Amino acid sequence: MEEHFWLSRPIAPPGNPEASRYYPYGTTAQGQYLLHHGVDLVNEMGTPVLAVADGRVVAAGDDHQVAYGPTTDFYGQVVILELDRRWQGQPIYCLYGHLSEVEVQVGDWVARGDVVGKVGMSGIALGPHLHLEVRVGQNSYWATRNPELWLRPLPGMGTIAGRLVDAEGRLVPETLVTLHPASDPDKRLWETWTYPAGKVNPDDAWPENFLFADVPEGEYVLKAQVGGQWFFPVVRVEAGRTTRVEIRAR
Repeated sequence: MEEHFWLSRPIAPPGNPEASRYYPYGTTAQGQYLLHHGVDLVNEMGTPVLAVADGRVVAAGDDHQVAYGPTTDFYGQVVILELDRRWQGQPIYCLYGHLSEVEVQVGDWVARGDVVGKVGMSGIALGPHLHLEVRVGQNSYWATRNPELWLRPLPGMGTIAGRLVDAEGRLVPETLVTLHPASDPDKRLWETWTYPAGKVNPDDAWPENFLFADVPEGEYVLKAQVGGQWFFPVVRVEAGRTTRVEIRAR
């Protein structure tokens, strides 16, 4: 599998560079919110938001007239970059939503690390945070991929890209998967849910239906139940790398 950790973090210290584990890509926070097409980085109002890579600004400002999400007035103040680099010949777009201020204009070229805006809660947002999306092939809400397979892992950490499938190899949707240290498998570190069928896109290189990102290097146990049967695969996470795992029912 080909990794594509092309993107640096859009928030620099002393801000929070980690995506929320409560509402990851492809989930609804157990039915509380709309299906998530990106990730959220919770930060204080006005925290500088940085370009994740070199690229050209293709949208900047409010979404009153143009629907960059499912409707207008959804992301509020928005910036969208088209990256200089392409993935298998396809353009890559990064959307920054819910900004309080926009610091760039359409047509501007920005370098990785340049300030493009500031954290806010414009549009449909319950508190100040940055919503980040990665779009592949076209600048569309329906062309998103999981940003945490594009964001470079934090130092000392790696990523688990998983597939939960039934005995026939079909993806199992909306099922709980939990992560535990191998040294203490009764201790639950984090949980996530597999993607709903056909509603968000898996990655082109890592056709996952669940993901754990920014996992410290080490050995872990995954737990998931399919058709009344429990599965407990052991996975090894390496810093800066993606570990692929498939949990297949028998």
